Amino acid sequence: MSMAIARLPGTRESVSSFFPERAKAADSSVDVRMDIHDASRVEWSVSLPLPEGRPSAYSMSVEMDIPSNAFARHTPWDQLQSFTRLDGGETVELDGDILTIDALRRSAVALANQLGRIGEAFGRQCLVAASLFTRVPDPELDRALSAAIEGALALVDDARGKLCGTRRSDVAELARERLLVDEYASVRLLALLAGAERSLGVLADSRAPHAKDLSATVAKLESTIADALEVELAYRHAHGYICADPASHATLESYTDRASRLKKHFQEVLFLEPEVFHVAERLHHWVAGFVALVASTWAFVWQMALMKNSASSTSKVGSGIMMVAMIAGIIYATKDRLKEVGRAWISGNVHRFYAQRVARYRAPAKRLPGRDVVVTARESFEQRLIRKPDPLNPESGSLVPSTLIRYTHKGKVLPTPALALAGVRRVKHVFRYDLSPLFGRLDDAVKEIPVLDKSTHRVRFTEAPRSYRFPLHIRVESDGQTFEERAIVVLHKGGLDRLERFPDEL
Repeated sequence: MSMAIARLPGTRESVSSFFPERAKAADSSVDVRMDIHDASRVEWSVSLPLPEGRPSAYSMSVEMDIPSNAFARHTPWDQLQSFTRLDGGETVELDGDILTIDALRRSAVALANQLGRIGEAFGRQCLVAASLFTRVPDPELDRALSAAIEGALALVDDARGKLCGTRRSDVAELARERLLVDEYASVRLLALLAGAERSLGVLADSRAPHAKDLSATVAKLESTIADALEVELAYRHAHGYICADPASHATLESYTDRASRLKKHFQEVLFLEPEVFHVAERLHHWVAGFVALVASTWAFVWQMALMKNSASSTSKVGSGIMMVAMIAGIIYATKDRLKEVGRAWISGNVHRFYAQRVARYRAPAKRLPGRDVVVTARESFEQRLIRKPDPLNPESGSLVPSTLIRYTHKGKVLPTPALALAGVRRVKHVFRYDLSPLFGRLDDAVKEIPVLDKSTHRVRFTEAPRSYRFPLHIRVESDGQTFEERAIVVLHKGGLDRLERFPDEL
């Protein structure tokens, strides 16, 4: 296996021409995604284009319909984790004269974004080529896919030459950051090669009539990827970076941990600074004062009425005094109850009038000294019990209870020319909802069921998974367009398992 890989001249132009429609769509379209983040959290994200000229309004609605037998009461705000960041520049502007850590990080993120775009489009092209609906293979497929791999390798080489080499003028922190950029570029390149290999597996397993004509292309590209992987692993060894050894769990764990740390280190430069407050908490004192005023006025009116009544009947002492005292106690108890009910009603219904939470997201001062507001948003949660027809026999009239959790988010993306000039095209909201309160209500993850062993004609037991399902629906409206994603969340006692897409979205 050769350790040298030829770089095609003009590779970057060939790569950009390979994905023109993809890059254009990424700049201007809304992107809605959902996934399982980890064993307890479901994640959804919405990317919105950065407008030019005037603010762009948008709205988002997320619904989870959880069966009542699996639902556990919890506070939705305590389970929600959210953050907003810039979707970095779509093109890489490499400058060899970078002298600040922040600019170096932005260039590294731009490099990672470009590699990600190449990898996504590579996979999409493979899916199209492997589809049963593609009757004739694209004669340019071999050249286009090879150009994508070569373009990614050339891009990393160029970045290393311009960003990672130390300069005499570098302070220690900047020199260290250049080494981290080099290692991060290596991690992103390995991820791209791994994704490309998986995409080639789709081509190899295709059942399309022309699949046999793709075997030569698959074999050639697999060899190219293997060569590139060998070169990159040798580079990592030479520079002392962690190399994952399939025979060592320690190195595998260390590699994944290091890759995660590098990603967070560099993407930190994209995060917007939130200013968040809950409306009910902010209005608490005003609401408390208003409700106390109403309750006290009500109690004072009744007290005056009682005093007037007692003054006109001074001759009646015994039972009259007891009756007045009892009525006065009822009045004051009702006053306190009015205050509590009033505060609870306003706090629980504030989202109907305005929102439960208000957020503003500002660009960090190290990026924009004026800390411009990029996004404003109003958010609310609603929980309510609903009853749906029994899915086993909807016409029977039987109803099944479930709890609907609805999260609504309405906001505006403000035009920020300075960010647009820096190559930023979109703003990305990421939300993670923790469903771990539900796990304690679920049945055992594995159940034993009887089956017949045909060879011995005896009953034996086999373990079967016990899973629960509920729908997750996301709806986003922006600039008159509607974007929707639907899936079924599959979970069990041990945590979240997977998302099952609806057939029309596969």
